[in-house]
Amino acid sequence: MAIERRSKFSLIELLMIIMLVGIVATLYLPLRQDTINHKKIKEAIKNIQIIARANVEFKNNPENGYYAFDISMLNVKDELEKTGNEFLFDYSLTDSTVVATTNENFGTEGAEIYYYLPNGPWNIGKDKISQAILDANWLP
Repeated sequence: MAIERRSKFSLIELLMIIMLVGIVATLYLPLRQDTINHKKIKEAIKNIQIIARANVEFKNNPENGYYAFDISMLNVKDELEKTGNEFLFDYSLTDSTVVATTNENFGTEGAEIYYYLPNGPWNIGKDKISQAILDANWLP
């Protein structure tokens, strides 16, 4: 009489499979989050370009001769792109810089992107939040 052995997973084999799935997940999830953040940054890049173009035109207008100090002076609100119904960034102007700051709709508040007028360059903030979330290689 022959004894039949059925092949079953042992506890060690099951733990090895769970461990491998965990390792793959820990490698995949950060890459996925970077891809998502990169797509979100594209909204800011387009909107900064719209604001910068309008601000240079504002300065070149003979009646002004200076850069706008508030975005409402540029009348670009209807041109700016949104992701869904909400902006992922808050936009502001300094003396000759357009600043995009992430807000709660982005997922993390306070990361900054800078564009220096009239022709660049682009930079990300030097703070820890900006350095952790944004990658300078994503900027034009």
